[in-house]
Amino acid sequence: MPAALKRRLFRAARDVRHPRRAAERRGIRDEVARYLGGRAALVRYEREVRESGLVDHLLRKGREQYETVTAAGHSLGAIGYAEGTYLYAVLRMLRPEVAVETGVANGFSTAFSLLALAQNGAGHLHSIDLPREVGREYDAGTFYEGEGRAGIPPGADSGWLIPEELRQRWTLVPGKSQEELPPLLERLGTIDFFMHDSEHSFDCMWFEFNAAWPALRPGGVLVSDDVNSTEAFDRFVRQEGRSPVRLARGMALLKK
Repeated sequence: MPAALKRRLFRAARDVRHPRRAAERRGIRDEVARYLGGRAALVRYEREVRESGLVDHLLRKGREQYETVTAAGHSLGAIGYAEGTYLYAVLRMLRPEVAVETGVANGFSTAFSLLALAQNGAGHLHSIDLPREVGREYDAGTFYEGEGRAGIPPGADSGWLIPEELRQRWTLVPGKSQEELPPLLERLGTIDFFMHDSEHSFDCMWFEFNAAWPALRPGGVLVSDDVNSTEAFDRFVRQEGRSPVRLARGMALLKK
């Protein structure tokens, strides 16, 4: 049975078991479609992702290291593939020249972003990341010990899952966002897109939102993962008086 058909059958069975979650997913999809200007645009972007083969690549490569990472008490930090497609669609429509993200880990969401830039034929993504390599000893306090605890396999680099052909528009900045984000934004000047997906503590999220927002151009987009993990995103929404668009239960965007 083809992998795509297996995934569709799995989702159908899941929706029967959890009808409320299914209704929530449909609501989010409708919200994304409205943001993109209609369902036809979303369907077109979904087709592009399917035809790229990226999802199959990520599934295959992720399975190779799943046991190694999870046995050590970590996760792969994988974005849902529907959410990854929505992120891709946002970037396809926005067509950013300068994009910044914090948090890469194994590279799931970064791969969707880079696929969008490749399809656009323009733009560059600057990613800040301090990866947690499973099996290594680190000083206490090096990493936030909240939910998620994404880890990369022993000997791997940040974003090891990203296909080689998508790396031409990518620059990795090693380090913590609290230290690396301000000088990066100063070097880049105005940016078109920012995504938070690093340490999901209130302090880190609040710091990143308030650092990145002034650098965003009018009409630029801020995306945050794990918006439900702290009050930081909701408080920032109120501070800026904006209406968020959901990309997933725990992911949303704000348009400046």
